[in-house]
Amino acid sequence: MPVLQKNTVVKTIALFAGVPLLAQPAFADDSTAEDVERIEITGSRIKRADMESASPVQLISAEDIAAGSYTSVEQVLQQSTASAGMATGASSNNGGVGAARVDMRGMGVQRTLVLVNGRRMVNSGTGADAAVDLNTIPLAMIERIEVLKDGASAVYGSDAIAGVVNIITKKNFEGLELSGTYGGSSEGDANTGDISLLMGGSSDRGNFVVGASYVDRGDAWQSDRGWSDCALDGSTSPSCIPGSSTIPGGAINPGDGWKQRDPNTGEWVAQTDSFDYVPYSYLYTPQERVSVFGNGSYELNDDLTAFTEFLYTKRTSDQQMAPSPVTGVTFSEDALGNPYDSAVSYKRRMTEAGAREFEQITDTTRIVTGLQGYLDLGSGYDWDLSYTWGRNDATSKVHNLINNKKMMETAYADTCGQNGVPCQDWFAPEGEISQETLDYVTYTDQSTGGNEMNVVNFNLSGDAFELPTGTVGFAAGLEYREEKGWYQPDSVTVAGESSQSQQDATSGSYDTTSAYAEFAIPLLSDMRFADDVSLEAAVRWFDYSTFGSDNTWKLGLTWKVDDEWMLRGVRSTAFRAPSVDELYGGNVGSFDYVTDPCSGYGALDPSSSTYQMCHSEIGDTNYQFNDFQIESTWLSDDDLQPETADTWTFGVVYSPDYIDNLSLTIDYYKIEIDDAIVRIDSQQYLDACYGGNAQACDTLNISRDSLTGEISNVDRPLTNVGYQNTSGIDSNIQYGFEGFGIDWSANLDSTYLIEFEEDGNDYAGTISGMTGGYARWRSNASLKAAADNWDIYYKMRYIHSMDDLYEDYEVSSVTYHDVSGQYYVNDSLSLKVGIDNLFDKEPPYVPSYSDMNTVPEAYDVLGRYFYAGFTYRM
Repeated sequence: MPVLQKNTVVKTIALFAGVPLLAQPAFADDSTAEDVERIEITGSRIKRADMESASPVQLISAEDIAAGSYTSVEQVLQQSTASAGMATGASSNNGGVGAARVDMRGMGVQRTLVLVNGRRMVNSGTGADAAVDLNTIPLAMIERIEVLKDGASAVYGSDAIAGVVNIITKKNFEGLELSGTYGGSSEGDANTGDISLLMGGSSDRGNFVVGASYVDRGDAWQSDRGWSDCALDGSTSPSCIPGSSTIPGGAINPGDGWKQRDPNTGEWVAQTDSFDYVPYSYLYTPQERVSVFGNGSYELNDDLTAFTEFLYTKRTSDQQMAPSPVTGVTFSEDALGNPYDSAVSYKRRMTEAGAREFEQITDTTRIVTGLQGYLDLGSGYDWDLSYTWGRNDATSKVHNLINNKKMMETAYADTCGQNGVPCQDWFAPEGEISQETLDYVTYTDQSTGGNEMNVVNFNLSGDAFELPTGTVGFAAGLEYREEKGWYQPDSVTVAGESSQSQQDATSGSYDTTSAYAEFAIPLLSDMRFADDVSLEAAVRWFDYSTFGSDNTWKLGLTWKVDDEWMLRGVRSTAFRAPSVDELYGGNVGSFDYVTDPCSGYGALDPSSSTYQMCHSEIGDTNYQFNDFQIESTWLSDDDLQPETADTWTFGVVYSPDYIDNLSLTIDYYKIEIDDAIVRIDSQQYLDACYGGNAQACDTLNISRDSLTGEISNVDRPLTNVGYQNTSGIDSNIQYGFEGFGIDWSANLDSTYLIEFEEDGNDYAGTISGMTGGYARWRSNASLKAAADNWDIYYKMRYIHSMDDLYEDYEVSSVTYHDVSGQYYVNDSLSLKVGIDNLFDKEPPYVPSYSDMNTVPEAYDVLGRYFYAGFTYRM
């Protein structure tokens, strides 16, 4: 096939026999140090001529990305077998804010560090965020993605617990390139297009690359798929249920149960109806992104070069949910239209106001400037000094919310009918809320927020000294970093007057100073069964304005037995500092999916603690909790301490001499986190509280409605009591051969999850809408056939069956098949077509998540997806 991109980095990456979609392990080639440029590989600051490392590193090249239907980094990384848990993305409607994250090992998006060219990327979202929004990084700027599946705090600092994603941008590109892709599902929705322009040039003393990218992602609706067009009841033999107990026309509770108006008689009778929220919800959320980016360098003299990078992304994203539910309202006996001579609890689905429409507009900027050079001292040293500034500004809007304070003003004769306040009978049937009232009580909530990052880095690397076994390499450096975050909710929300939960403002900052040193020490060489044995050691000292100072370290060993076998292992510590939001976040109202332990308590043993507590709080032994959500208040804590982690990896690399182009790797990993910053689980603490644990009750601070007995609020603070422990095995097989005049390359990438424990709960092999998926097995297989002017790709993605975490149900395994092809018309133009999810596989049913009947972050929800694209280069 014609090669459309020719530059130094691409020649280096050619070592790795790129296969589309699947990241490839890094191996050394047979070139000498004089033949290969010394480069950094993610996980180390030491520049070296070979690619061997004690830590497992996988590569995804620009060619891999271009061959698929990808329009975001999120899509590339979330298909990795190392991904698990609940990383938000395009299918995150309820609770999504348009941001896309990566969650390596399922340990939380805040525990995977994202870098661009080895330097931090600013966190971004809607305000005071603790993770990078992958949507801010356009695919067109990427040369390759390096994924380190190991902790690396000794080298990079905080957050590098589960792994590191290092995005390397194109720097040596010359010419002009225009590329585009357009696709859509077989259902005629989710139509998505992107177009990118890239331009680069060079001279004897410098080079530059600049570009722009535009992505327009179309939507799909839950109601347009048979498996999601109604909310299922969560049983193992599911049937459709309308969904929420907050219904149009309203429901009231005078103290003896919820009642609704009989449409025939007008009388208030026991509530039997519920509300179908599915038709209002996106299955796949729309988004629009515009990015401009670039980098350049200029040689000031033979030993000094100035460089810069810039990136700007504007994102507009939307979600939609059912009309606003008005809950937690109590009308006194004086309220207009109250059918009772007493106070009543009231709830109503405001269908008259229309669906809740969520909108985010974010602007993310990152600028790097610096100097790099060479010190001609001794064996010579490379150095670089850089300043990185990043900022994210976000405006979020929610349309068609209800101002509860104004609603109450319209309900009483002494406050309505004057000063522009209309009068309204809120006990009227659906459709009988006047337009005047709707105009008065409906409002658009608007909040602002952001993050800002300032980083100064200095790095020095080179050869320290010679040993009989070889040269000792080293790197050392200093870093100063300042992080700021803020979020200002709408004044109506802050005042607690909105139909959505009350929320306070967030504002805070911290700074940190750190120093590190790293060594690569050859221990043995050119011996039988010890062709090359090297020790890697690193240590980092850090001081935070929030909690003080500490250190972290790493020891790694590579044992190259001979040309075929290599053993490798790393023992390290890692840490994560509390984020601005975790330290200084304002109280936030939310909704939790729970089962009330008091529901049906009358059937329990009267001597049990559950019965006695419930009876003292509620009194009614016939009490039933007929909803599935309760309100909660999320609390931060400025006394939080850093998380600490111990990590281990041990692996074998085998490349047999008797079979060309065959390589096998297998790596065991284990990560243990202590003092994990976690938000207490409301269900777990409710069960503990009503099981007799007084401390759990104190932590939750449970409130119940005085009329209905239902839980009206619980507190969910952040604490350092969390513990996470995960281990597993990564394996990879690659094989390349020639046959029938075609170059073939095959790849099998798998991860087996041995355990995943968190605070005494084992999540390995389970899935739920609250925690995401932790499949025991995940595998990606691919086969590529390449001829002179065409390529054909086949890809298979497998996710093993899992048990529903909250229901006695086995969620079935799923296998996706993707095919694509590229045709190289000439040296300038290539065309591609492809089909993802060739056999239109539906996501499996997950009973515990009735919101969509599956976990959209874990599976493909669109079904069969067609796409076509082109690349034209001059």
